[in-house]
Formats: sequence, C-alpha cells, structure tokens
Amino acid sequence: MRKGLFSAVVLMVFALSAAGAEAQINPFKRTGFELTEADVALLRAAAEKLYRGEEAPVGRQEAWENSDSGNKGTVELVEIFSHGELPCRRLQHDITLATQSVYRFIVDRCKLPSGEWKVL
Repeated sequence: MRKGLFSAVVLMVFALSAAGAEAQINPFKRTGFELTEADVALLRAAAEKLYRGEEAPVGRQEAWENSDSGNKGTVELVEIFSHGELPCRRLQHDITLATQSVYRFIVDRCKLPSGEWKVL
C-alpha cells in the first residue's frame, strides 16, 4: 500500500472520529485535498444507497461523478457487521480527483436505535 494512501485512510478515520460526519460540510477536507460541496453531496448520495438500504449485498458498488469539478469515485459495501446491538456497514470510498490522484477511505457507519446512521 502506498504511504500516501495509508496516511489518507488514517487521517480520514481520525477526522471522522473527531466530529460527526453529518455536521461537517466536507469531511474529506482534512486529508489534504478538496472536494467541492457538489462532490460531497454526490458521494453521500452514492453511499446512502448502500448503508441505508437493508437489502444491499456485500460487494455492491455505487459510482458518482461531477463533470464540473472533474472528480469522481465509487463506494463499495465491503462488510455488514454488528457493533454491540447496532447493525453496521463498512464502506470503501475510492476517489479519483481531476488531477488523477487516487485516494481510498474506509468508513464504518452504524444504525442507532433512533434510526440515524452515525460514523463509528
């Protein structure tokens, strides 16, 4: 694994652990690259199809692309698991910037009894 890729994954985990992802406008900003608000909206919409849908099978991918910024990516459901009593989903985000730099992030989300999904 490339050093930069590993660093990006570690930074992403810490950035999302420090504050709720829903409260952040761009949770990927702290990793050293910029996604536009439209990029983040597209990324979140793709991810929601995987973690909100109880029927999404492991291995399913959703793609997103922003022709205005040139950024694109895929989100893959890589694991369904439980954390205590909470149902959880592990998502792998592969993001390709317009500069052709590629980043990978792993994000775990768990469903609270209220029905809200939170980053683990």
